[in-house]
This record gives sequence, C-alpha cells and structure tokens, in this order.
Amino acid sequence: MLHPPPEDAQRLVLPNGFDAVVRVLDRYVADRRAGLPWRVRSRGRRLPAVLLARAPEGDPAAGTAEPDPALAALVLAYGQRLLSTGHEPVQHLAGLAPHAVVDDALLARGGPREDEAGGPHVLLLDEVARQLRTSMPDGAGALRLREFGTLLAVLRAPLPPEDDTEGGRKALRDMLVDREARRFQPAPGAAQLGEAVGGPWATAVRWVTAVPAGWLWRLWYGIRVDRQQPWLGSRLDQPGRSFLDAALALRAAHQYSRAHGTAQTRTPESAAMAARDEAVVRQVLLIALIHDLARAARPPAWSRRRPRRGWSFVVLLPTVGAEGSACRKFLDTYAATAGDAGPSPLLVLGAATDDIPSYAAPPPPPQAVPAQSGARAHRAGGAVAALFSAATAGRSTEAVHVLPLPRTPDDGTAAEWLAGHRVVRTRRAGAWDWWRPVAAALAATLLCAGGFAGYRTALSVLPGGRSAASCRQVATGQVVGLTDGNDGCDLAHGLYAPELRKLERTLGRQNALVDTDGPYRTLVFFAPLSVGSESKRTVPTGFQMLRGALLAQKEVNDRHLKSQVPVRLLVANAGEYFRYGSSGGLNTTNHTNVDVAQMILDRAGSDHIAAVMGLTQSRPESQQATIELGAKGLAVLGTGVTGQRMVEGESPVSYFQLSPPDARIASVMAAFAQHSPRLGALAKPTAGHTAPAAVVVYDPSDKYFSNDLANRFDTDYHAAGPVYRVPYGEVDDRRTSDVAQTVCALVHRTNGFVLYAGRSGVMEDLFHYMQGDPGCRARQNRVAVMAESPAPELTLHPERMQQEYGALTLFYNQFSLPDPQGPFAGLFQAAFQLSAENDAAVGYDAVNVLSDVMDAIFTTDPEFTPSSLVTQLQDPGVSQYVGESGVITLNSDHNYPPDKEIHVREIPPNGKPLTDLTCGVLAKGAQRVTHWGPDGRFPCPTDDAS
Repeated sequence: MLHPPPEDAQRLVLPNGFDAVVRVLDRYVADRRAGLPWRVRSRGRRLPAVLLARAPEGDPAAGTAEPDPALAALVLAYGQRLLSTGHEPVQHLAGLAPHAVVDDALLARGGPREDEAGGPHVLLLDEVARQLRTSMPDGAGALRLREFGTLLAVLRAPLPPEDDTEGGRKALRDMLVDREARRFQPAPGAAQLGEAVGGPWATAVRWVTAVPAGWLWRLWYGIRVDRQQPWLGSRLDQPGRSFLDAALALRAAHQYSRAHGTAQTRTPESAAMAARDEAVVRQVLLIALIHDLARAARPPAWSRRRPRRGWSFVVLLPTVGAEGSACRKFLDTYAATAGDAGPSPLLVLGAATDDIPSYAAPPPPPQAVPAQSGARAHRAGGAVAALFSAATAGRSTEAVHVLPLPRTPDDGTAAEWLAGHRVVRTRRAGAWDWWRPVAAALAATLLCAGGFAGYRTALSVLPGGRSAASCRQVATGQVVGLTDGNDGCDLAHGLYAPELRKLERTLGRQNALVDTDGPYRTLVFFAPLSVGSESKRTVPTGFQMLRGALLAQKEVNDRHLKSQVPVRLLVANAGEYFRYGSSGGLNTTNHTNVDVAQMILDRAGSDHIAAVMGLTQSRPESQQATIELGAKGLAVLGTGVTGQRMVEGESPVSYFQLSPPDARIASVMAAFAQHSPRLGALAKPTAGHTAPAAVVVYDPSDKYFSNDLANRFDTDYHAAGPVYRVPYGEVDDRRTSDVAQTVCALVHRTNGFVLYAGRSGVMEDLFHYMQGDPGCRARQNRVAVMAESPAPELTLHPERMQQEYGALTLFYNQFSLPDPQGPFAGLFQAAFQLSAENDAAVGYDAVNVLSDVMDAIFTTDPEFTPSSLVTQLQDPGVSQYVGESGVITLNSDHNYPPDKEIHVREIPPNGKPLTDLTCGVLAKGAQRVTHWGPDGRFPCPTDDAS
C-alpha cells in the first residue's frame, strides 16, 4: 500500500531539529549496525520503536510528552523518503529499504480488505508482511517469510473439525505437507526421462522415479515439521516440543476469538477471553515475522546478496491513537513481544496522535550540547542517537521509547528537505559479490577435509577407541565427556586447568589399582569442571566435592572387606553452566550433538556403571541429565544442589540429593536476618519494621536457583523488613559497576544488608565494584552480605575478605561443619593440602553412601544391575547414616535428608570464620538442634517433610 505524500507537502514545516532526527533514522535505516564494528556481535541487539510526540508547553525538558495529530504527516513524509524510481533502463517505483505503512482502515470491519478466514488482527500482520515483500530494493532478492507463512496457513486452512487430538494433528500435518509439496516436484524431470526412454517403459520410469521420491519427501517433511519452531509451544504454555500440538492450540485460540468477535451477544467474560486470544495470535504472528526478518537480514555466507542487505526493515505507524486502532494494536503487540523475539532488524517509527501508551519509556539523555542557540534543536537528535547507539550495542533498553519534538518550527525547513536530501541508498550488485559464495564454498570444502583428517588422527591417537567417543572438544575450547584418568582424555581447560589436571592424575592412579577382572562397579562424578575460553572467571564449584570423592574411593578400596564391591571412579565434565551435560527437553542451550549424559549411558554396560553423583548446580540442563539417566535406570545422587525444582516436578524417582532445597535454606536465612545480633550490628531495622531492609541481588532468568531462592526469601522475610530486588545475572548485558552502584545506594539509604542469591562464580565480580563504590565505603559500618552460594575461593581462603573487600562482611550458608580435629579433616589436609569443608564432606559422603548401598545388594545379588540400586535407595533406603556432611536419610518418601543441618557462618575482620547459627540434625552426636542464638532464644525453621 503506497501512501501519497501529505497534503500541502510544500507547506509542511518541520519541527525545530527534526532534520537531526531524520539523519539519525537514515543512518540506522541504511545500516542497522551503524556505529558498531563489523566483527562485534550482540545477542540482545534490537532496534527500539520510536514514538514521536510533542514536548510540553514551556521548557521541553520538563513535564510529560503530549500527543499531536499533526505528527502523522511527519511519519508519512518519512515513508516517501524511502521510495525512489528504479534504475535505468526501466523506471519504476522501488524501495530504498523494505518498509510498510500501517493504515487504521485495516481494522474497519466490513471493509474491502476484510479477511473472513483470518480476521482483522491477522490481516494487520499479513498486510505489513505484504508491504515488506513488495518494497524490497532492486537486486536484493525476494523476501521469504516461511515461519510467518506457515502460521498463517495454520490459521486460514479450512480443516474439518476433529473430535480427537490425533485426528487434528494428522489433518494439520497433511495440509502443511501438501502446501510445501510444490517445492519438491520430481514429476516433470521423471516425465522427461520417460519420454526419452519411450515405449511401454515410460510409465514405469515415471512411477519408479516420482512416486518413491515424493513419498520419502512427504515422510521426511511430516516428521520435520513437527520439530520446527520450538518457541511456539513455550509461548502458548504447551508442554513438549511438538509444533503440531502448539499449532492446534493456536488455531483453537484464533477460532474462539473469531467466533466470539462476530457473535451478536457477548458476555463480558467471553469478550475478554476473545480479546486475550486475539492478542496472543497477533503476538505469535509478529514473533514469527521478526524471526523471518532476522534470517532474511543475514542470508547464508555464500549468498551473493548478503552484502546488499545491510538495511533495516521499517514499519511506519502514522496514527498511534487510542486502543483499538491498527497502529496502536501493532505497537502494543511489538511492546509485548520484542523481548521474546530475539535479535531483530525491525525499526518502528510512529506518531502519537492520541493517548501515549504507558509502556513508552523516555529516551536516554543525549550527549551534552553547548547552551548557545540551537541546543534545543539538537536535543531530540542527540536523544534518538543515544537511544539507537545503546540498542545496537546490545545494552538492555525498553521496547518503545517516546521522543518529544519541539513545538517551535524550523526556520525555512519544509518537506522539500526530506525529498531533496536523501541519505538512504540501495547498493547495486557488483562483481565482488560473487567472490563471497565462491570463498565460502572453498572454505567449507577445506574445513570438511581438515575435520575428517583430524577425526582420523584422533582415532589413531586415543587408545582403544573408547575415549574417542567419550570426550569431545566444543566450540568454547572446553573438552567435555568422561575420563578414568588413564585413557588420554584431558578435561582440564581454562583458568583452573592445573588444579583439575592434578586430580585427573590422582584419579588415574587410584583406578589403576582396581582389579577389573573381578566384580567391581563404577561411580561417575558428573559436574561442570571447566570454563569456556570467553568466560575465564567462573569458578568450578565441583573441585572440592571431587577431592572428597577421590578420598572416599581410596578409603573404600583400601578396606578389602568380605562381600565388598571395589569402586572405580569416572569423572564427567558437563562444561560451563552444564550446557553439554544433556540435550533436548529442558536443555534449550545445547545446540550441538554433544550429550555427556548419553556418553555415560553408552559406557554403562562396558564400565559397569552403577550410579552417578555430583551435578553440583541446579539448572534445567542438569535436571534434563537426571531425566535422561533415570530413564535408563541409573540412580543420581546430587551434591550441593539446592534448587526446589530439582526435588519436585519433573524430577525422576531415581534422583536423590544430600543437600537441602531452597525452601529450607530461604527460611533459615530469613530467620537469621530477622534475629541475628551479629548482622543486626551492621544493619538496622527501618521505620515501621522489626528487621532491616534486604537488598536481594538475584538473576531473574535463573528460574531453578537464583530467582527461586529470591522469591522464597521474599515470602519468608517481607513481613519483618522491606525487600528491594536488584537483577544481576551470570550472562548479563548490564555492567557490574552499575549493579554495584545500585546495591550500595540502596544499602546506604536503607541502612540494610545484601542478600546475595546469585551464582558463586560471579560473586567476586560484584564484590570488586562494591568495595570501590562510594555508597558502600561511606557507611560507618561494613556492608553485611549474606550468601547462599559463596565464592569457593573466599570460604577456602577467608583472609582474602579483609585483604581485598574490607568494606564488606560476608555471612554464608554451610550444610555441614566437619570436625577440624577429626580423622576426615586430617586425611583431607594430608592428601590435598587444603582444609576440609562442606563441599569436600558432601563429595566424600556421596561415595560412601553409594558404596554401602552396593555392598548391601552385593551380599545377595553379585550380578546386580543399576536399577537394583535405585530400588534399594527407595526401599529400605538409607536411614540415619551419620556422615561427615550430616545425618542422611533417603528413601521413597525423602529424596533429600529431612531437617538437614544448616550453619550460617561469618568472616569477621580477623579472617577467622565464626558460626552464628546452627540448626537441624547434626552429625556430631546425632543431636537435633531446635533453637539458636544467644541463650537459644530463637526457634529453628523445620522441614515440612520431616
């Protein structure tokens, strides 16, 4: 739909400084990566929507922006700026960049473009897609919107009503296969071959070549179509990864909205549900459209059109009015979906002609300009430049920003300037465009040849062939998989590689002493044990647990008791963030064919693997690993895992853990924060509350651990003291210095404390900036920080707190306190020259518990299978086992020890940790501690399961 220029275009006077805004827009329309080095990529990059408004009367820098119907002319005039006549010898109207103009008449029911099958909400996105296709620049190729087109076909297909889900799936699959069948047509070629053969064989040749090939294609595509677009199910809250199931749910929502939208009488409830379903359909279609545009913006490396697609896709909204208008509905949909759609090349420009939406954020402050004449003229241009610069660099921004324009006109600048000073240009085809596909094809050939040669070399170097399938190097440089310490697989990589390499040598020596000709069983220590090449800062938390497991293996095998199963130990590295520990299902981060859980299963028979221990991190990737292992009958015993979802929901019956979950930890932390005299000396209660304010630092995207712990602490604590949340993630575009500034400002203002609910690996990053922040250093007292998961280096070397973070006092949780004078601590110190603490004790107990269970089975069933171990753990289970990490009870009713002991420790200025709280069933004397604090005045929280 080509809109004519505004009426009286010659007399259209631009606002003061609008030419500066247009220059910025032109820059990012012509090159969506403007200002960003070509080698730099940003996963969160998306161009924000800009909504033009009027500055308030008086000082434009004060007050709230106001809508103005006259601004629609500016948006339409900018649309004309993106059109040009084509190149010689053919003169035609062509686009300088793909763009679409949304017309409010699209939603007028009964209009000439009404879509009876889809409805006006579908027509809105379909019209935008159509305009983007027709305005593609000359020589840039056709715009293919396959994902968007597939969903449109689902919504508009005249499918027969089906009573059963399977019937609906089949009808939908057949429709999609028939729709795509035109892209695979072997019949014309087969007909030509038949004509060449001639005679009675022509029909046979056509049948033999066309029918099997077409049938195989339909079978392949029918399977493939059900696995594409996995985001759709999560968007609709549909379980599983089936596209067909999600598409049926989307179609049902669409039909409901259409049926109730056209009904003569509607109840308020049905009208609300219809409006909700209509909004969901529109959001899904826009996400699909953005996905297609992102793919179209970056054609394959071998495409000769890749250099000519540097522009942005532009959507113009001339009349963003009240709710219900087409422009407003598109902007509402964009605001609701921009954060979920991923990187986007879409640039949205609109004009506020009615109420400004509440979600429209003000632009960031522009660079300072001189206070002379013309400063106001450049204010709007500087603001939009700062906004686009931040978005292109991938820094977190709002989806929609309002841009106030001055009310004063620009002297002598009219609409002719928009038409006469064009910057957007269409890049013509060049001879060098062909070198790109040629070079890419040559590079791919050389890469395949080199990869095959390297694979053959690896097979020849790694002994026995078994290790070649059990360790793989991934793109981050890490080596993931399994090793027994003697098979040539070195899992050490990154900053802490020397430490892991020492443990691998110890592992190899101890495994070499196991007589594999007799009965034995293998336990696998499975955890993230390396960091990627880009990170270089995340501390692997499993090293101490692995040390404890190695010490326990040595002690178990040195006993030489009757009816004892010798223990062989394998170490499995899941990679940083447990990314490569599983594949599919809950693991949405692993896009490779590397699956360490499957590697363990592949060796379960040949290595006599009886159980897996470790995990060490609560993540969807680690829970997916327990599901994969549990499906094959392998027990998993978690160590250091605290996420509530790990012991609930999708947790398999074969999963157990030795650590308490977040629910218990949060209740203990809340009780300590309310009553502790030690913490109370550093943080004071706020007015109207009985406890100090809590500044909770957490990762909103970490649903399994950080976000879950923050929510539970908030629930247990907010009645006593106010809670302020500050987002801070492992992988976050926000600068850590900005987070530290926010945290210190809140602590200084409220005289409260910090509840660190984030991951241990990035704790010291935050501490570094908090130590240097004026807000933290200005306090008379130190800043109290309480952490569930402290950095291991700080608990192993507590003297560092005073040396490096003197402005902070750290309180942290431990699930056990091994006796420093006991035999375990002495043996651990002698073996590894480190003090034994909670992590070492839990790794030590995991091997001992599994060894005792295997010995109990071995007395009656020397050939026992892993499933027998699962059955033994469920019934009779482990009852009141007194280990170094506490008293352990596990069975079918308890997949974690009830009332597990918890200690809150403090690192004071002298660097010698103190224990401020002890609760639960203690290993020392097997006593139950029910109260804590001075004179035992405060009751201990208890587990509901106990």
